[in-house]
Amino acid sequence: MADLVTTQEDRKLLYKYLSEMYGDKQAEKLMLKHKKNLFGYHGLAWAVGRRNLEYFSLYFLSNVYLAEGNAEIAPIHFEMWDEINSMVLNKSHDKQVYILPRGTGKSLFGSLATSIWVSLYNHKTYTVIASAIGDTAETFIRNIKMAVDGNKRIEEAFGQMYDTRKYINNSEKVEFANRTMIQSISAASTLRGKSYNNKRIELLLLDDYQKDDEVMTDEQREKKWKRFSDDVNYAMQKDNSTMIAVGTIQHKECFYSRLTKSPTWKTKQEKGILVDDVDELFNSGHWEEFKRLLTDKDNDNRLDYAKEYYLQNKEEMQYPLLWQSYWDCLDIALQYYENPISFKQEMQGDVDSIGEKRFKTIITESAEVIESHDFKKTMLCVDPAGSGTKGKRDYYAFVVGSVADNKVKYIRKGELYRFDFDEYLNKILFYLRTYTDITHVFIEKQTYSGGDVIRLKELLKEDSELMARNITIINDHQRMNKDAKINLIVPDVNMGRLIFNEDDSEALEQLSDFAGVEYSLHDDFPDVVAQFSLEIDKLNKQIQSLKFFDRSLLF
Repeated sequence: MADLVTTQEDRKLLYKYLSEMYGDKQAEKLMLKHKKNLFGYHGLAWAVGRRNLEYFSLYFLSNVYLAEGNAEIAPIHFEMWDEINSMVLNKSHDKQVYILPRGTGKSLFGSLATSIWVSLYNHKTYTVIASAIGDTAETFIRNIKMAVDGNKRIEEAFGQMYDTRKYINNSEKVEFANRTMIQSISAASTLRGKSYNNKRIELLLLDDYQKDDEVMTDEQREKKWKRFSDDVNYAMQKDNSTMIAVGTIQHKECFYSRLTKSPTWKTKQEKGILVDDVDELFNSGHWEEFKRLLTDKDNDNRLDYAKEYYLQNKEEMQYPLLWQSYWDCLDIALQYYENPISFKQEMQGDVDSIGEKRFKTIITESAEVIESHDFKKTMLCVDPAGSGTKGKRDYYAFVVGSVADNKVKYIRKGELYRFDFDEYLNKILFYLRTYTDITHVFIEKQTYSGGDVIRLKELLKEDSELMARNITIINDHQRMNKDAKINLIVPDVNMGRLIFNEDDSEALEQLSDFAGVEYSLHDDFPDVVAQFSLEIDKLNKQIQSLKFFDRSLLF
């Protein structure tokens, strides 16, 4: 193994943290006393790292945190290291939850550094990182291996701690020479009963522990919380346990929100944009003009125009961010304009925005202007009326939608009706006769279980005009959560990638009033528009597959 090469910067860093811990005079004495072993086996750097997670991260994991091209570490990251340091060494408290925006480096600065630090120094024998998705769990272990494998600073000060030939090493577990282990699991796995070296879990890191489909309904949220509560009581080592949760609040009663309300958990919550009111920020001054340019329906290059305006006024359009050196004000603003409600939840931790109207900008055009576009693909989507939720009687919802050459989706006709079965089928025939470029019809299967489609096919065979058309009928159940499905079109609507017929006032009113299934009187039109968007995307993919298929393979 090549000798470790240290620099003047390494010595300055060591002195800095010695000074913070013991004062300048004692730091000088220690540097002189240990000058022959500052960075070697169990040397001064090793001793400082044992007591200081921040120094350990910056020196021993400099390949991770101080690599060339990295953004400057934010104050929030140093605060996390300081608090975790106190939890582990001083037993200040044993449960901490960090509610931070997406993209804050929660895993990198929380889980990665902490798990390696406590293991190499044997502060904790058995560490478990639990995340909602199995792939993410495997990524944690892979990143830990990359941080320690061949790390000369660690090898020089600790000895050969990482050896794949001698110790457990797979996609889920990493064992070190001092008989400590880090294990990463999916949240779907039980915590109960896990142990290593006669120890239960001593450090539990709950890193993005909940998935989107675990927060949609009361039942899902309750199930998530109950399972964790039941598990954790039997999972932790009683005399030396620490739990740290990092994540984002997605609902007032989601897993992370419940942790913040628990009297046994200490909470640190930060906003991504360090202002009191992001709605005011992005709807006033230069940003108001930016939004006007961004949503100008008469300008096909509106995004480029808006970006150019930003570049011309960049200095005046800056605002304070949690991670100022890494995030970009333009990128963050575009995320807001695409979906303000989701943005406020994920970036600002604002659960009070749940129940606000989803569609802040709805761009419409006249039927004449819409029909002047060249359409690549057209379909009819139908959501038959059912019993509805909360006792509401649903509408029959219809959308005739197309994708144009400019890749914008147009709702050429969107209508809502309440009528009987025969009138419903006759309306489908009317749309097929009126819009002769319709090639596909999607009908949701929930209400009639396919009986309406059987009758529709009979009617098509009896119709001299329509029987000659090659119309494909798709009849399928709604398998996706309705709120999740409608949320998919929020960015496209708000950013003008989905444009509506200005004559369809009743349907547009329902779209405008939509604030989530639980908070809306009706959701038929948003639902059928979302279904159209999904189905037309599938057709486009099929077209692309056919377009690029090599016909020579057939012969």
